[in-house]
Amino acid sequence: MNSSEMALQDPTITHQLFQLVTEMSEDERRTLLKLLKDGALKKKCRRQYFRKPLHVPIRYATKGAPSNGFIQDISLGGVFVLSRAAFSVGQGLAIAFSPPSIEKTVWIAGDVVRVTPEGVGVRFRSMDDKRKTAVLTVASRR
Repeated sequence: MNSSEMALQDPTITHQLFQLVTEMSEDERRTLLKLLKDGALKKKCRRQYFRKPLHVPIRYATKGAPSNGFIQDISLGGVFVLSRAAFSVGQGLAIAFSPPSIEKTVWIAGDVVRVTPEGVGVRFRSMDDKRKTAVLTVASRR
């Protein structure tokens, strides 16, 4: 399984890295440490969280009436919602998730951080364990 097929922040990634590092020679570890300290990965990974592309219907609400849209991609940090509605950067938005494994609909508040003709990028405001579980459950859909 490649990294794009793995769950958003799959703990096995850390385990695999740990295993690879422990199997390295002392010389290889020193070289890797130097590369990392010198910023070998800086600006290679723009995002804090891995984004999972998927097409899932959702509901969202602004100060107006609730609307429907689709997820284009999702991470623990936010979501891109496909929608033709008018949005502005900084606008508050709440997104409803209804994963089958969770009894109640979970609403996650966020702020619009990007507006395109296709939709909006939304950064989640706060993520408790229930909301993280909802996002990971939605993201694990095929």
